[in-house]
Amino acid sequence: MGGLIPTKGMIKYNKNFMNKVKVRIAPSPTGNLHVGTARSAIFNWLYAKHNNGEFIVRIEDTDTERSKKEYEDNILDGFKWLGLDWDRLERQSERTEIYKKYLRELLENKKAFWCYHSKTELMEEKEGQMVRKEPPRHICSHKNNPPSELPTDEGIIRLNVSEKEGSVSFEDMVRGEVVFQREIIGDISIAKNENSPLYNFAVVVDDHEMEISDVIRGEDHIPNTPKQILIYEALGFDIPNFAHIPLILGEDKSKLSKRHGAVSIFDYKEEGFLAESMFNFLSLLGWSPKNDVEIMSKEEIIDIFYLDGIQKSGAVFDIKKFKWMNGEYIKKMDLEELKKEIDPFLNKHFGSYEKDILDKSIGVIQERVEIFDQAKEFHFIFKDIEYESDLLVWKKSDILGAKKSLETILKLIEQDFPEEINIEKLKEKLDGISQSDFAGDRGAVYWPLRVALSGEKFSPDPIQLTTILGKEKTIKRIKKAIDKI
Repeated sequence: MGGLIPTKGMIKYNKNFMNKVKVRIAPSPTGNLHVGTARSAIFNWLYAKHNNGEFIVRIEDTDTERSKKEYEDNILDGFKWLGLDWDRLERQSERTEIYKKYLRELLENKKAFWCYHSKTELMEEKEGQMVRKEPPRHICSHKNNPPSELPTDEGIIRLNVSEKEGSVSFEDMVRGEVVFQREIIGDISIAKNENSPLYNFAVVVDDHEMEISDVIRGEDHIPNTPKQILIYEALGFDIPNFAHIPLILGEDKSKLSKRHGAVSIFDYKEEGFLAESMFNFLSLLGWSPKNDVEIMSKEEIIDIFYLDGIQKSGAVFDIKKFKWMNGEYIKKMDLEELKKEIDPFLNKHFGSYEKDILDKSIGVIQERVEIFDQAKEFHFIFKDIEYESDLLVWKKSDILGAKKSLETILKLIEQDFPEEINIEKLKEKLDGISQSDFAGDRGAVYWPLRVALSGEKFSPDPIQLTTILGKEKTIKRIKKAIDKI
């Protein structure tokens, strides 16, 4: 960001040049929808909804080599999944003539010019500036004295930036006043040719043509802002408000990347995160509501969303908190809807399974999973189990004690429950066995039963498991445990 000291010649702009709020999200279709882009889209969408404004999606697809239709589809599908409805959809690739018109205007008015310096010359200039610890910039000699013999290559089009002293400033709605010294900017490249505008130029033209009132984007765009302001000034355009939101960080406080885990929206969907919790979680990454409530509906967030709640420091993507939040949403789901959501994950891990088992276990699963993919941890409900016999032994008992407990429970279930197992009655009987046969040590009774039914140290209550598995499977698993001993 260089030069944060205000000086003379500062460029200002009108913060209220639009009556209606219009915002945009401008993703490049060069990869799948990243959580950072999704969070920026959510902030823009919330701001538009809160102010009864418009939310525009602009696909920045002028990079023809890297832009792919499948990436555009992924991005738009991601917005739809998150519930971000847009008022307009634009593509830069369809706007070439508009850019050409403004480029020609700048060239005709001598506010832009052709630069014919070779890539080698520009690289040598940059390397020299780095050695001298100067900010990299190109003040082009061709803007006033073009070469008499033009090189074979066409060169590029640059903005004619005055070398006068002064600074370019803007009032960031998140960070306050940000100032760049004008002389460090240089003559900005704005187009490869009249048919190929570069990023900063196309952004300015698009935001003007689309009447964007507020530009809400990541803080990594701050260095682009003074360049864009100079282009606005050269074209005589009103300048929108700017709000640069903090980057999303990994738990090690570095910029979120694939090494931190999933970063694509649909990676999280495939793990079993809900769109509602994703929206809720991302809306709180870098923004704090004044009421300190964390679980909120879209409507509630829209009602209280203000830009002054956005923080300046980076926002850590806390996956544990995200899973907790998703779990809270799962706990509120209708059971029939939850079964539909869980079913694909069970099919993925177990293939075919008995649907009536899911009917019996869905309440238990709902209370314990934070994401749908965790349904695989209930394998003992849907598939046969394997475990070592040592696991059946309660810490205060021994292998003979485990056998005695299981044989007593087996006899109890076979004799006292001619039909299905009653939870309350079974609990009463098991507590009685612990008093009569194990000196009140409930673990000596419940632990072997837990392991016999689940094969796990940690599982739902074993009495619950008997009702989920049913009498026949319960007896079968208890007998298998006794045989192991």
